[in-house]
Amino acid sequence: MDYESISIREAVRRINDTWFLPAIQRPYDWGERSKKEQFIYKLFDSLIRRYPIGTLIVWPTKQRIAYREFLGEYDSERLEKIKDKGVWAKSNKVLIYDGQQRLQSLYSCLIYTFHSKVLCYDLLFDPETNKGSDGFKFYERNDEPNPRYLRLNELFSFDRRQQAEFEENVLTRFGKELKKKELQVVRYNLKNLWLLFVEEDIKLLASYPLKSDLTEAEVHDIFVRINTTGMVLTKSEILFSKIKRRKPDFEEGVWETCREIKRVTNGYAISPDEVLQIVFLLIKKGVRLDPDRVDESEINEFIEVWGKLRLVLRSFFCDFIYREFKINNENIINLKRPLIPLIAYFYYMKTVAGKKYRDFDTSSINNMKKYFVISQLKGWDLDSYSDNFSRIIENAVRQGVGKESTGFPYRQIINFVAEGRKREHEVVSWDFDNEDIRWFILKVLIPGKEFQYVETTEERFNPEIDHIFPRNPRAKKTNTEKYRKMVETVWNLQPVKGEVNNLKGNTPPQEFFQNHPKYLAYWDFLPNQNPRDTIWSDKQYRHFIRVRQEKMLRFARKQYGLTTT
Repeated sequence: MDYESISIREAVRRINDTWFLPAIQRPYDWGERSKKEQFIYKLFDSLIRRYPIGTLIVWPTKQRIAYREFLGEYDSERLEKIKDKGVWAKSNKVLIYDGQQRLQSLYSCLIYTFHSKVLCYDLLFDPETNKGSDGFKFYERNDEPNPRYLRLNELFSFDRRQQAEFEENVLTRFGKELKKKELQVVRYNLKNLWLLFVEEDIKLLASYPLKSDLTEAEVHDIFVRINTTGMVLTKSEILFSKIKRRKPDFEEGVWETCREIKRVTNGYAISPDEVLQIVFLLIKKGVRLDPDRVDESEINEFIEVWGKLRLVLRSFFCDFIYREFKINNENIINLKRPLIPLIAYFYYMKTVAGKKYRDFDTSSINNMKKYFVISQLKGWDLDSYSDNFSRIIENAVRQGVGKESTGFPYRQIINFVAEGRKREHEVVSWDFDNEDIRWFILKVLIPGKEFQYVETTEERFNPEIDHIFPRNPRAKKTNTEKYRKMVETVWNLQPVKGEVNNLKGNTPPQEFFQNHPKYLAYWDFLPNQNPRDTIWSDKQYRHFIRVRQEKMLRFARKQYGLTTT
């Protein structure tokens, strides 16, 4: 069958009317949020310049195939639910196997919003003289952009009979401020935008339909093949697609659990790919995910294990990660693989020993905490470590059932690490001064405080790290290499609210706390609560920091049973 040329308006009109996404299709994936926006700018800029934006691979089929709709209001943490089985045999459905990213971007930006932002175009942008994609900009949903920026969803809401009304409305906003040359640019852009997004004569999309009599397995094979170039399918995406052929809502369930974990932890985001890796480990006994190692006969086992893991994951992140450490952001934990054996312990305790976290004995919980801290400090991030630790844990739980000895096998893990000097396991004081994991170190040393994170650019980041003795002191004679080295240690750092950090700035601690004693409660492990004491003076910075160091190490020894030297 020949290609079908399609206008942007016709393509958007077909979405969620006859065009849908097959269940096996991966979620929208154009990188991080900022990168997604840049890709969208380039996509729309290509349209402005009349560049074709590629071919869609579609499958018109009357077969009973699980599918879902495109998102309207796009949010990267949402995945549209699979449609009810009753409509899977919809006679006029066309499933999109290649082109999801482009269509989702067009659909959300022309009718709805993207991450609660509205895509706007600068009507004073001249594409003839500027070859970049700077004509586009996202505004927050409720913001009122400068009159020169036109909301594209406003443009798309007009029909082809309203062109004169549309242009008059837009030009009225400028008043009499436009110069002759600027007015020409605005009129050109208005006409160009109208032709692209309201009229249907310009067809920059092409649709290539697969034969309707193909089997689902044949189409799945085509899907995998066409995604070996361009934005290549990841191993997780290939395995998800395999499982979704058997259970269409499998990935949807994983997404829901990830959202639930984020809710109960007040912000910790685990990705669906990380979840799939854990399921893979529990079944294939290895964390290195490889869809080629999964036979069709094993798909049901993936579905069954996931059914048991859902509540286990929620408990691990809520009861252990959040309640024990108040960790509410995944970026606090730099190394994710060392978490997998802990999750495996939760899983085997639930499915083999029949115990929930509330049934774990104090010794096990303390050993889990000790493992958690040491694994991050010592960088136990190897695949082989996760595989072997999980094997040790499974064997220990299975052998301990009925003997009341299902405790966390911390000593066996340490013995494995120590054997042949595979990796260091003795904690020393400078392990706590690793710049790469400072947020983690500060968090485990201050487990009772929840760090609050603010994502909006209008507010200061919370928390921020305060150097108690400032990096750039006012007294130049103090600002020596020895001083800078001393104050750049974790023993001189404290997470505080952004606004408080801003207030303190480079003020020496003695001066700041004498003037603002109410803020003493924001800092931990202080030598004392009397900033008039001589230990707080600029000259005593080394003594102050060493006292704080000893306090912090004493806490680590008592809280986690660490023997630091």
